[in-house]
Amino acid sequence: MSLEAEHQQTEPALIAELVDRYAIYQQAVQSPDLDVELIKDLYFQCRQRSAHHLREDFCGTAAILAEWIRHGHEFSGEGFDNDPEPLEWGKRNNFDPLGMDKNRATLHLADVREPSLRHPDVRCAFNFSYWVFRTRQEMIEYFRCCYQDLAPDGVLLLDSHGGFESLIEEESEADMGDFISVWHQTNICPVDNTADLAIHYRFPDGSEIHNAYQYRWRIWSLPEILEILIEAGFSSSRVFWYEEDDEGSRYIETDTGRNDPAWIACIAALK
Repeated sequence: MSLEAEHQQTEPALIAELVDRYAIYQQAVQSPDLDVELIKDLYFQCRQRSAHHLREDFCGTAAILAEWIRHGHEFSGEGFDNDPEPLEWGKRNNFDPLGMDKNRATLHLADVREPSLRHPDVRCAFNFSYWVFRTRQEMIEYFRCCYQDLAPDGVLLLDSHGGFESLIEEESEADMGDFISVWHQTNICPVDNTADLAIHYRFPDGSEIHNAYQYRWRIWSLPEILEILIEAGFSSSRVFWYEEDDEGSRYIETDTGRNDPAWIACIAALK
């Protein structure tokens, strides 16, 4: 064996080659426990009762749905995604640890416009995932499918973000402790508000997972979303603004919002 070959064999593997990209995605992007509390709270505010059957659209590894199931035997749900790889990862890592409780959840390898097995009390599309629908026609079709699929007093929950920083082409880094998560938006088209979005992960040894996830989406404004929801049949929508201060974070209902450089809101569309 040559010295060069021996060196290659003994050289330590880079972190980027060893990490599980779905595990670090959940760490960097998702907070299932907080999401479930938000879903429960906003549904109760809208309907004055508790929701029990959840549908998670664009669910990926279905971390939110798995957390929902953990909340008790009366909680059930369905997850929809058209990518088999994260769904299989989620089954192994998020649902198998639930034991028999996992039977209260059904994961569908299907388009999010397909109907549920059971009409959900509440349906969510978080992490701005529904922005992959880039035309008004596609969005109204999706919202109409949501409306028809929900239970009679169902609620659709959608997150949104905006402010002038949402229209900047740049990298935004978040320090996750063991790694840096990078949100990278490029190629914004002012004519149709589409943009390319990528997520990168950078590690202390200098290695990187470049373009771990890539999307092309439309940066939708709140008025556009609210108008299309009404067109799709929803009776009304309520907007909850994300606020953060020394006392913690919360979502507060508003009719006006605040013109921050970067803001996050959650929309509750009532059937």
